[in-house]
Amino acid sequence: MPQAHVPASVRRLAGVAIASRRSFPALGALALCAIASGCPSPEPQEKYDAFLDQTKEEREDAANIKMDMGGALADVNGTFLFALSAVIDPTHPLQFFTTVTFTPEGTGGTLAMDLQPLSLDVGSTTSPRQPIGDPLSLAATPVDESGGFEIVVSEPLMVTGKANPITGGDIVATLTLKGAIQNEDVFCGTVTGMVTQPLMLDLMGSTFAAQRVPGVDMLPAEVLYACPAGGGDTDGGSGSDSGGGSGSSG
Repeated sequence: MPQAHVPASVRRLAGVAIASRRSFPALGALALCAIASGCPSPEPQEKYDAFLDQTKEEREDAANIKMDMGGALADVNGTFLFALSAVIDPTHPLQFFTTVTFTPEGTGGTLAMDLQPLSLDVGSTTSPRQPIGDPLSLAATPVDESGGFEIVVSEPLMVTGKANPITGGDIVATLTLKGAIQNEDVFCGTVTGMVTQPLMLDLMGSTFAAQRVPGVDMLPAEVLYACPAGGGDTDGGSGSDSGGGSGSSG
C-alpha cells in the first residue's frame, strides 16, 4: 500500500509524544494478562480490577500530562487517520479513516466527524487497514477560540472485532474525548469512559490523535496516537520508537 507523506507538523508531534508514553507498555502488559484466555485464576475481570487499583495514580498522571497539549483554532476540514490508544495496550491503537467537518462560528466553531473503522490484525498497526463495519458519526460539538473541544458519547458505540488489534473481539463503549486542535494537520487529546464488552474496562489514561491523510489508500506507516506534552510548537523526531506516541508494526 502506498505510504502518505507525513506533514512536518505531524512528525514534530510524534517525536515529543514518545517521552510521555514510556511507562505505558508495562501497564498494558499487566492489563493484557487480565483479558488473555491463558491467564491463571483469579478470573480475568478480577485481574483487570486489580490492574486498575495498582495503576490508578499512573493513569491519572498520564491523563493530566496530556491535557498540557496547547491548541490553536485552525481549519481541520478534510480526511484524517484517527487513532484511539487504549491504556491496556497503547501501541496498538484502533484506527479510523475519518472525515472531519469544521464550521467556523463566532470566535470558535464546531467539529463533526464520521469515522470509518479500519481492519487490523491482532498485534498490527498497518495490516490490512481496509474499511470494515459500520461507520460512526459524531455530531457537531463546539470548539472554543483556543481550539479546545469535548465530545461526549453517552450512547454505547460498537466497533467490530475485525478492527480491534488488541484482542480481535467486538468492542462496546461509551467515551468522552477531550482535545484540542494543534494545527490544520493534527488534533488530539485524552479519552475517558467505559468499555462494557468484552470486559468492563476503565479507559482513563487513554489517548487519541488524528493526523491529516490524503485518502484511505495512502495511510502512514507510523501512526500518531497521543498529543505531545508541550503542545504543537515543540520540535521532535519522527517517532519511530514503538513505545512512544507513534508506532508501526507489521
